[in-house]
Amino acid sequence: MRRRDPRRARAVLAVWLAASFALSAVTDWRVLAAASALALAILARGATAHLRRVARLVLPLSLGASALAFALDRLAGRPGPGWDALLALNLRAALLAFLALAVLARVDVLAAAERWPWATRVLVVVLAQIHALRLLATDSLLGLRSRLPRRPRAREVVRSAGPITGTLLVLSGRNARDVADALRARGF
Repeated sequence: MRRRDPRRARAVLAVWLAASFALSAVTDWRVLAAASALALAILARGATAHLRRVARLVLPLSLGASALAFALDRLAGRPGPGWDALLALNLRAALLAFLALAVLARVDVLAAAERWPWATRVLVVVLAQIHALRLLATDSLLGLRSRLPRRPRAREVVRSAGPITGTLLVLSGRNARDVADALRARGF
């Protein structure tokens, strides 16, 4: 397997971070729509899978927040945010998530951070935490499936999400303490 150039990876990450900060300040939905079309054209490889993940993970939260903001403003007797502000909010969230997924799928972040040992350590700790939490979530879903004679419905998954979330938080706190102790013992 050919190793990717870490300088190119650092440049791509720098452009991604700069674009993310710039796009987070944009409030016009037309500019965000044009930026989305440009991002789809530039990052076309794997775009379908990334858009599917954005639609599954980001849009429900973003659309829910928009609906809640609209409903709370209406309950307070205010006219509510304009459709253009809500559209810009949802486009921005979807665009930033798509850019993150597309760039991180193309870049070897560990190779990009190899010049900075402290950044590599932090990255390894973060990746280990993500892996541990992903394993726990997968195991809990498999456990829920094994207790039911059929595929769990959304209501059952949501009902079991509370204890799983508590366990995830306890596990991540314990892992963070263990990693901090290990780094302290090694003189960091």
